[in-house]
Amino acid sequence: MVRKILDLVQSKGEEVSEYFICVLQKVTDAYYELQPWLDEIGYQPSENIGSKPVVNTDPVSRYCQKLRYELGRDSKFVLSYAQREEMLLEEIYSNSIMEMVNFTNESLGEVCQLQALFDDAVGVINEDGETIYVFGDAGIGKSILLQKIQSLWAKKQLDIGAKFFFHFRCRMFSCFKEDEAICLKDLLFRYNCYPDQDPTEVFRHILQFSHTVLFTFDGFDEIYSNFDLSSVPEMCSPDEPMHPLVLLVSLLRGKLLKGSRKILTARTGTEIQRNIIRKKVLLRGFSNSNLKEYTAMFFKDVGQRTLVLNQLEANPNLCSLCSVPLFCWIIFKCYEHFHSMFDSHELPDCSVTLTDVFLLMIEVHLNRALKTSFLKNNARSQAEVFRSRKETLLALGKIAYRGMRNSIFIFEQEEVSSANISEEDLQLGFLRTVKGYSGCDDQSTYEFLHLTLQSFFTALFLVIEERVGNKELLQFFNECSSAETAQRTCFHVPWLKKPLTGDDPFRNNEHFHFTNLFLCGLLSRSKEKLFKHLVLPAVIRKKRKTLITYFGESMKSHLKGVTRSRLPKYSQVQVQPNFIWMLRCLYETQSEKVGKLAAKRMHANYIKLTYCNAYSADCSAISFVMHHFQKHLALDLDNNNINDYGVKQLLPCFSKLAVIRLSVNQITDHGAKILYEELSKYQIVSYLGLYNNQITDIGAKYVAKLIEECSSLEYV
Repeated sequence: MVRKILDLVQSKGEEVSEYFICVLQKVTDAYYELQPWLDEIGYQPSENIGSKPVVNTDPVSRYCQKLRYELGRDSKFVLSYAQREEMLLEEIYSNSIMEMVNFTNESLGEVCQLQALFDDAVGVINEDGETIYVFGDAGIGKSILLQKIQSLWAKKQLDIGAKFFFHFRCRMFSCFKEDEAICLKDLLFRYNCYPDQDPTEVFRHILQFSHTVLFTFDGFDEIYSNFDLSSVPEMCSPDEPMHPLVLLVSLLRGKLLKGSRKILTARTGTEIQRNIIRKKVLLRGFSNSNLKEYTAMFFKDVGQRTLVLNQLEANPNLCSLCSVPLFCWIIFKCYEHFHSMFDSHELPDCSVTLTDVFLLMIEVHLNRALKTSFLKNNARSQAEVFRSRKETLLALGKIAYRGMRNSIFIFEQEEVSSANISEEDLQLGFLRTVKGYSGCDDQSTYEFLHLTLQSFFTALFLVIEERVGNKELLQFFNECSSAETAQRTCFHVPWLKKPLTGDDPFRNNEHFHFTNLFLCGLLSRSKEKLFKHLVLPAVIRKKRKTLITYFGESMKSHLKGVTRSRLPKYSQVQVQPNFIWMLRCLYETQSEKVGKLAAKRMHANYIKLTYCNAYSADCSAISFVMHHFQKHLALDLDNNNINDYGVKQLLPCFSKLAVIRLSVNQITDHGAKILYEELSKYQIVSYLGLYNNQITDIGAKYVAKLIEECSSLEYV
């Protein structure tokens, strides 16, 4: 057929032949495989031929053009938490640390360019897998990374041979009814972009050239189900209707559209079957240089930018929180608000907890909703702002709690109305409309701006709702402490009869952990004044007592189960990653009494926290407990994500540390300088571990000076 077409064109003469080549060049999506050859020969149509119109009637290439247009439009802006303000992705996106890792999360090197994610020359850990698995903590930038990839593809700036791009948010798969069944064609076209011409031909082309398809699935941990992936039947027919979850699993396994590329994101700790993974990519958040780049993008005015950077430098706790992009954005929005209201960029320079940051965001947001402007001298206090919107906070807390209790993150209009959330409350922007969920009866559906925000409002509800008893108050601690905890499900898929075996692959406890963390912060003594007008002080005191009592027993139980060993001069305890969450909760309480109790109950002086996914901000929590030790202490933080900010957060501990291990932690020359200044001051350190960091000759000079000046140092 091709030979006949070429012969026919040639028989019509040179002008027709040249026009034929011109068509091949202009309809790029239809003849994309010829484009490198046309570029190589440097083909340019003559003026006469170039002026002739080319009408594209190919349904496949027209669909590709429509896809690029719609995905480009959808990815152009990032919606702010106020929902009234859309920010250009190009003006808000900043690079962060991305690292390829193996199945045991050992580093295989940094990802310096997004194109490298798709390069098979690096990072492949399973040749048979088709999925690039991107994971990281809450707010670390997984969703905006996918938005950036989508934007680059739409602009033809992502040269990976993908003609088709389909983006899905995984929580939508929990939105379908139990008996709903659709075919692959419906999933692709109804929930993304529908072809204007000949959908059957477009779908046939996708099936035939599956290697030209790129999928992104965002938030695998947000699928709410209670079944085991191994129990899902294998579906290979693209035409057979099936439950959308089965379609998802079949796509990930390569049973449908084998050879297509997939990017799947999830929070740290979500278990994914190894056989589907091709690469694993860990997002680590902002480095020092990333933060400066982001600050420059956010604050265009040099004076404002300098003020912010100076205060971050003066407040390492705040700076550590800024290593997580979501928290950095919240903090910067608060800075921006204070500057607009008070000509100031001041935030508290004392210890700042994550609870403080979220309370500040809520306050700023509620103030923005005021219909009348106000000057500095009549601005209301945080307590007054919260008191004036108590019913709103309760309503938002109620729906957050109902959802959290059942691991539901998308709410239908009926649920929103039954929680007494008014249109005015919706205008605040904490809940936003979810687009593209026609699987939910075409109703308006809503979700919290971020899952962490739903955790915060859940904790707020547990504090200010007086009818919450001890059992309800502690229920999410129980969710985190037991892997066997049964979950109720929002739907039942009839063919999934096999009982749950092992851990639920869709189950991730991080949203429960954040709820517990915020609960500890909101029930701290320092917040008593804030809540005295929202709930009776006696109720707060009772809840705090319940929480502290639980903590004491929980720590006792947890520390009994840890691995202990005897070393020369030391009694070592090896804690699990879950222990980091316990330390985070302890820090949020800001209770010296609780901190001392935790230190006492460890019954060890060598604390091993390796491979615990500890971030720089966690060093505040570690210091909060460790500085209560009376004698010299050994602290092993190898293979985490501490970086220079974290080293700064450990300052309260350095007077106690005889052994400190910080290998594989993104520490630079600046961190080496801090270590030199502090450790040489106390002259007690005997062991310093720093291998596999980012220390150059400049940092090595500080280490050399420490060796020279610190007589106690025996091993570096």
